[in-house]
Amino acid sequence: MKSKVFLTAGLIVFAGACRVQSEIRVAVVNPTQILRVQESIELDWAEIQNRSADLKPQETAVLDASTRQPLRTQVLEIDGRTTLLFQTDLQPGQKKEFVLLKRPEGMTEPDSPARTYCRFIPERKDDFGWENDKAAYRMYGPALEYETITSGIDAWGKCVPYPVIDKFIRDYNEKQIPYHYDHGEGGDFYKVGNTLGCGGLAPFVDGKVCLPPHNFVQWKILANGPLRSVFELMYRPWQAGPYTVSEVKRISIDLGSSLSRIECTYTCSQTDTLPLAAGIVLRETSQQTWKAPQSIAYWLPTDFISGHMGCGVVFGAGWAVEPTEADGHLLLTLSHKIAKPVVYYAGSCWDKNEEFRTFEKWQQYLKTFKQRLDNPVAVEWLP
Repeated sequence: MKSKVFLTAGLIVFAGACRVQSEIRVAVVNPTQILRVQESIELDWAEIQNRSADLKPQETAVLDASTRQPLRTQVLEIDGRTTLLFQTDLQPGQKKEFVLLKRPEGMTEPDSPARTYCRFIPERKDDFGWENDKAAYRMYGPALEYETITSGIDAWGKCVPYPVIDKFIRDYNEKQIPYHYDHGEGGDFYKVGNTLGCGGLAPFVDGKVCLPPHNFVQWKILANGPLRSVFELMYRPWQAGPYTVSEVKRISIDLGSSLSRIECTYTCSQTDTLPLAAGIVLRETSQQTWKAPQSIAYWLPTDFISGHMGCGVVFGAGWAVEPTEADGHLLLTLSHKIAKPVVYYAGSCWDKNEEFRTFEKWQQYLKTFKQRLDNPVAVEWLP
């Protein structure tokens, strides 16, 4: 007869089997007076192993301690480090406890069509696309260099939580349904051209954005959902003013976030400090810009359909960036020692989503995002 599982405070007892399994308890604390929805909590596996050497990453369940309900999790193995990722909502100032244990037989994580996703798209001229429940993006690869060369970011609007990139590309290839128009789920209503697009970063020399004269040449997926997707794009050396530079962009996107985390690592033999700029291309159709500490935003009419899209760039505390308008862009400029990567956040919104009906709502989202970024949740391991 199949054993039954009884959940009790502090212990998991398996009826019909003579064994008791201890739990690991951990708390997370919201240090701010803002609501944090779908906050990503990342636990170092080394810390977990110190408390239970028998646990295996893929076998570990995370439960809300108050409800005993399992949460969606993801194991990340990047740069030789293993972490366990889950998400939760946190009220202002809230301390919330969770339980980690070996997943009992019959226990399944909650399922949802909402997920993050990324992939190389050779059938669409070597694009690389990524998305979550809020938005979708792409970068251009070698096969498109006859038309567009840029390391800028193309933003797509979405009004559904599930992945759409594959569907849009398949429908375009098989049914000739253009994805530049909204057929009920979203589409590509934003034109990048040879610019930074919606949040790219490049060397900035003598008032000019120095984009590479080629698209990415290699790609690598490091994680692919459901809660976080991470990938890298490599750009071969190019001339940026007096500097010969090459670059690796590591981009990650979390479920529930309208901004991607972008980590850019440069190499350059002539200098250890590069002038750089992250920003948004400006169009004649809109003058609606916003500048705040370490943050910028732009609101513009969508291409091809009626409506508006917003773009935003946010740096965390400690980054010495200056807002400016130059070379047809709204920019945050910085002088950066290339021994360490540049880390910032960029993303977009579409006003068909109720959350972002106005530019003011987009600005408020970016303000709240920066508060969360600058005041991360605290993790407390409990006895």
